[in-house]
Amino acid sequence: MVGSVEMMYLLVFCLVAVFFLGYLGRLHAAGVEVTNAAQSAARAASQASSESTARLAARASVSSGPLRARCARGTEVDMTWAPSSMGTWQGGSVTVEVRCTVVSASLSGVWTPGVRTISMRDTQPVDRYKR
Repeated sequence: MVGSVEMMYLLVFCLVAVFFLGYLGRLHAAGVEVTNAAQSAARAASQASSESTARLAARASVSSGPLRARCARGTEVDMTWAPSSMGTWQGGSVTVEVRCTVVSASLSGVWTPGVRTISMRDTQPVDRYKR
């Protein structure tokens, strides 16, 4: 027969397991949001007509998305591009990296110390025939 002490240990274990699974689920959801933001920003940058407008388009895409509510310290957006074989913007590729710092307490649902930085990048080709 199981006593009350053993049941308390089981209850504590179950509560810790539920909070841990919730933390992992929310961390995964935050990673998916950052991935989606990086893909959207890279796509927006690849449709721009020049490097300077591509940087603006990537930042605007991230700042207008739902990611800004999740990130505690804002988002960081870095864009790099590789020119085409002829050295021009058209036909090259654009890589956008998005970083988001999330407070651990917002992931676990209870007070936990620290922050997590989630970083994702995506590369999109620039259409060589678009002007």
